[in-house]
Amino acid sequence: MFKYIDAKPLTEKPTLEIALKITFYIIAIILAVVGNFIVILILLLNKRMRTTTNILILNLAVSDCLVGLFCMWIHLGNEISPQYPFNAFFCKANTFVQVTIVTSSVLTLTIISIERFFAIVFPLKGKLSARTTGISIVISWIVSIAVASPHLIIRKYNEVQWKNRKEIWCDQNWPKIYKDKNCATEEPIKKIYYAVSGIVMYFVPICVMVFAYSIIAIKLMRRKSPGSLVGTTTMLQDRARRKVIKMLLMVFITFVICWTPQQVMLLWAAYEKKENIPEYINTIKYIAVFAAYFNSSINPILYGGFNENFRRGFKEAFKCLLLRKRNRVNPFAAQTGRTIVDSRQGDSAGQIGNSQT
Repeated sequence: MFKYIDAKPLTEKPTLEIALKITFYIIAIILAVVGNFIVILILLLNKRMRTTTNILILNLAVSDCLVGLFCMWIHLGNEISPQYPFNAFFCKANTFVQVTIVTSSVLTLTIISIERFFAIVFPLKGKLSARTTGISIVISWIVSIAVASPHLIIRKYNEVQWKNRKEIWCDQNWPKIYKDKNCATEEPIKKIYYAVSGIVMYFVPICVMVFAYSIIAIKLMRRKSPGSLVGTTTMLQDRARRKVIKMLLMVFITFVICWTPQQVMLLWAAYEKKENIPEYINTIKYIAVFAAYFNSSINPILYGGFNENFRRGFKEAFKCLLLRKRNRVNPFAAQTGRTIVDSRQGDSAGQIGNSQT
């Protein structure tokens, strides 16, 4: 019924805006894909680094790599095109993958904080076993997929053929109910979904992590009080633990800074009124999504910046030593610079390097 009516002409984005967005996303995609791929290689090719915490970091790196492969370029294409440039599959898959990844990431970070909490505050009770860690990772992905699955239903690919052009867009289509005699509608299921998923699957885990790291910090500070008699080995272990906690804290804080604006915007969009939305809101939405995705690009930099073993692994990868050493990255080295190759060696340098991760 619309094909004999002219639609408004498409509004092209300014060339400078397009160029800047493409540049920013190229940098972000390269950092996310290449950086996290190297992290995955370092952890897979080094038996000494397969600790409980590093297995969880490996899971986080997989999630971050998926962001660069499946989410960033779709958001870029949608931002620089005057209308939705992809097909129905990407309309549904993009949001589904995004929600799955952010939920998996926050659950993984929560598991890491809980694992560190018990390892440091209650060391005699032991750490998570490899079996328990694996089960936790599987459960986190199942929960993440379940939380994201409604988007496979409510995301709709729309086409309208006007007289002068075809209009294409991708939008959510939540069930509506009429709330008054003027045919005004509301979407109660949408409000419930974003409230529950945002609070239960994002803000509550963050509170758990804040509590866990606060107790860990207090515990570690008390251990280094003046006059305490501790052995050299204990001092080295505590120093290594502090380095690990410092890295994990930076990963957690960066995650919160990058993802909270997007979570707030999602909650706001669920409850906002559609009328008279200021134009600058679209800019805020773009920045919020880009910041959330850029978190996946920052994480490998944090691993390398705060952990010596990851830093050595990155250096070897960039020097192309993967091929020279039969695809083996060996970031562990003693203070003299000697690289430890045999995972069965038990000298103090290897033990300290292992404890740092």
